Amino acid sequence: MTEIPLPPLDGPELPFWQGLKVHEVRVQQCGGCGRHRFPAAAICTACGSSEAAWVAVAPRGTVDSHCTFHKAYLPGFQPPYTVILVRLDSGAKVFSNLVGDTPPHIGMAVEAVFEPLTDDVTLLKFRPA
Repeated sequence: MTEIPLPPLDGPELPFWQGLKVHEVRVQQCGGCGRHRFPAAAICTACGSSEAAWVAVAPRGTVDSHCTFHKAYLPGFQPPYTVILVRLDSGAKVFSNLVGDTPPHIGMAVEAVFEPLTDDVTLLKFRPA
């Protein structure tokens, strides 16, 4: 199987990737209204503030949506594979994968699994809680 493409580690999400290496889920928190967000953004869509800090949040959430791909769109991802959209308990949303054999369903409670891929990259995946 072809290796999966690695994320860029020199972009605005660097604190997210650094957090995963130490088994923390980090997202931006707005300095104006306190809303959590991911991916990184220069401006809060809720209040318009440009103030933000990266914070660790609880590594739990619920499945908001899921989709199973039956066609290969990227090298390294052999179909079929399922992508889930997780709304973290903090309110931020992340796309990921569900580990194990349990099929996802909307509203499913999930918790983080940290999967080291390289010395620099750890992936965030989820399992049923």
